[in-house]
Amino acid sequence: MRSAVINTNSVLKKTIGRFLPRGGFARSVSILTGGTALAQVIAIAASPILTRIYDPGDFGALQVFISIMALAVVASAGRYELAILLPEDEQSSIDIVAVGIVCTSLATTLTTIMVLVSRYHWILPASVSALRGNLWLLPFSVLGGGLYQVLSYWAMRHDGYPQIAKSKLTQTGAQVATQLGVGLVVHGSLGLLIGDAIGRVVGSGRFIRDLWNDSSDRIRAVRLSRMIKVAVRYRDYPLVSMWGALINSSGLALPSLFLAQYYGAQGTGWFALVNRVFGVPAALIGLSISQVYASKAAKLSRSDPKHLMHIFLKTTRVMLYLGLAPCVVFVFFAPSLFQFVFGHTWREAGEYARYMTMMFYAGFINSPVQWTLNILEHQRAQLAWDVARFFVTFFALSLPHRLGYGPRIAVFYYGVAMTLMYAIHWAQSHWAIKQCVKAANDFLSCTE
Repeated sequence: MRSAVINTNSVLKKTIGRFLPRGGFARSVSILTGGTALAQVIAIAASPILTRIYDPGDFGALQVFISIMALAVVASAGRYELAILLPEDEQSSIDIVAVGIVCTSLATTLTTIMVLVSRYHWILPASVSALRGNLWLLPFSVLGGGLYQVLSYWAMRHDGYPQIAKSKLTQTGAQVATQLGVGLVVHGSLGLLIGDAIGRVVGSGRFIRDLWNDSSDRIRAVRLSRMIKVAVRYRDYPLVSMWGALINSSGLALPSLFLAQYYGAQGTGWFALVNRVFGVPAALIGLSISQVYASKAAKLSRSDPKHLMHIFLKTTRVMLYLGLAPCVVFVFFAPSLFQFVFGHTWREAGEYARYMTMMFYAGFINSPVQWTLNILEHQRAQLAWDVARFFVTFFALSLPHRLGYGPRIAVFYYGVAMTLMYAIHWAQSHWAIKQCVKAANDFLSCTE
């Protein structure tokens, strides 16, 4: 019986393998995209049900929660997760994983302290008032999200794309099941928030198990002295890259917090649904390719910068073509589509979507190559863009409010500003790779 099961699994793997591309890069993208696709199918299939269980204000509370959580998660590991891809020896990489886990634990502890303080002395702005009584879930999401972030980069280092795909499916399944189940029993946003926290914790749990099974000997060999050594070696990540990432995440969080502060939870909920819908292609294709691209770019930057430029341009061209048709459809039909799929209450979200389509299209094109500056260790260029993005976002949102316009105009200004910023970031990445190619050519000229 056991041999029959093994033979069946072997035949299944061979059959699936025939339909996957043969090339290493394309095959990795296919595996990761396939797993992410299944996860997004679950999320999208559940969305029309969730929008009829929860109202826009509940989704607004979730968006504010995710915005705050993202700020904590992006800095939770000190950005050391990016350095996991770089060392040539495995033990050094494991040591960096350990550094990232320690940093995540410290960030979770700090988040817990802040939640306790705000519980007894509410010091948070009005935009966060929708979370009153539910902030206790924040440390769980930060812990789960931080660990997932660190361990997924470890999996990428070892081309563990099937592992990442399975974790995405597990994460989304747990999240949606919890949100649906709790939402049928408890009124309000609590079900959405619990689902987010449980999904992140469950997703990281799979990685922890696999890491121990695959590298238990190296984990036992971790020593504090080597952790300090690699932490110092890659200190630019927490000292430079982390602050840029925080500013970047602040720019992403600012629209939700701004809308909640000045236009209420309902407007934030409409904005949240647009992010959820437009986030599907980014998660389905862009994010999946970006993870594979990050792994390949770290290696090619040292060995073959010209091939890195080829992958960079080819990836951008493919994303440009893939996103064009959906972009046109949403510009003309977004309000009607949102009303039909999610219910009459959500038609206004379709108006928001119409104004933000070009922004999401530009972000979709740029998403696979967004890590180029960090991977090539141009952290200061990334920091400059992050700072510029934050201030551009702030002024794009604050100016319409000061002039007395409603949330639609604020969303439109934000969309135009971010479209321009994504174009600038792509140009920076292209320039960084050109510099890498030039340096490699100069080195070859000197050795000839």
